[in-house]
Amino acid sequence: MDRMKKVTDELKKAGADLAVLISPSNVTYAGDYEVPYWPAFMGDMCRGLPMAAACIGAESGVLWNVISDFYKSRLERAGKKQVICYPSFSHIERHDPAQNFKKALLDAVRRCIGTAGRITVGVEEEHCPQVVLEILREAYPDAAFVNISGSMERARYIKTPEEIALLERAARVADAAQERLYEISRKEGDYTELDIWFEVQKAVSGENKSLTPFVGELVSGPRAGLSDYPLGPSDRKVERGDIAIMDISPRVEGYWADCSNAVVFWEEPDEEQRRYFSAVKDVYDIGREAVYPGVTFREVNLKMEEAYKKNGFRMCSYQGHQIGASVNEKPRFTYHDNAVLEENMVVCIEPQLYTGPSGKTGVRLERMLHVTKDGARELNHFRWGM
Repeated sequence: MDRMKKVTDELKKAGADLAVLISPSNVTYAGDYEVPYWPAFMGDMCRGLPMAAACIGAESGVLWNVISDFYKSRLERAGKKQVICYPSFSHIERHDPAQNFKKALLDAVRRCIGTAGRITVGVEEEHCPQVVLEILREAYPDAAFVNISGSMERARYIKTPEEIALLERAARVADAAQERLYEISRKEGDYTELDIWFEVQKAVSGENKSLTPFVGELVSGPRAGLSDYPLGPSDRKVERGDIAIMDISPRVEGYWADCSNAVVFWEEPDEEQRRYFSAVKDVYDIGREAVYPGVTFREVNLKMEEAYKKNGFRMCSYQGHQIGASVNEKPRFTYHDNAVLEENMVVCIEPQLYTGPSGKTGVRLERMLHVTKDGARELNHFRWGM
């Protein structure tokens, strides 16, 4: 089933005639183009108005993109035809972005649902700004509003073949980052955490052949024993024997990767480092083997908890999540999430252990898994740190 069919099916279940999407992840998903991760100075010139929105008719299946003219060439390159641009800024003449956005949004709504009178509008309550609600209420005073955040989450649960290919590509980019960290940990040098981070940044953009946004952390030495994401990178000088955790999430064509590894720099791990790594790796393996269609996220979480106990530890965090146009999507591996794993979900398993302030050892291991009818297929292939 394609993305638009999944979205319109969920809108109908919610009783919505129209969806007005604002969140970058949902616009990326439904609009099928990469909404920029950071609007930079252009966001200032748009006075905080949505620079990318999408209107979708539930019955018609028609989608119109509403964008700032700053993004016009981006959608042209993506081959999008159903686009309404609103003038945001010009050095030649004065623009009123608010009025221009209002006109463009209402134009898109009419193109999606025609001249319907009383309508039910689906909005993302956590993302829809007041200005959008005021525009819609003024134009459609009898309209009802429903929250479709959950509807969009459900539409995005099962990944399409195209999405799986994008996530696999993002995983390869993340692999390049983890491989660079692994290489540095094997050949002694003069590095701060920031020096290593810059090397990782080059590896990510080099693999993707373009400047690639990513988020995450790199922590070494005593701070690796603390669970307080993100604690680094900093200008701390890396020392021989330090353990380090790197958790990294690059974004490739609007889809994210997410993976973690732990390495020891320039000498063999000590007994505590080996014990923690071995335990977390065992929990990861048991979690990966438990990922199977028909199993609940809670059941996987409980199997991983048993593995921690077997290794003499207590579970200290949730154990993973789905991933797609957002880094950390629902469902998640927790005690309370009874959602069922289904074929063509893509999830991340991320067991972790920390000594806390009394020690200096921490390990977090994470890879992306494609749920197939035969179980979990790893999308990441970087080398584990030990």
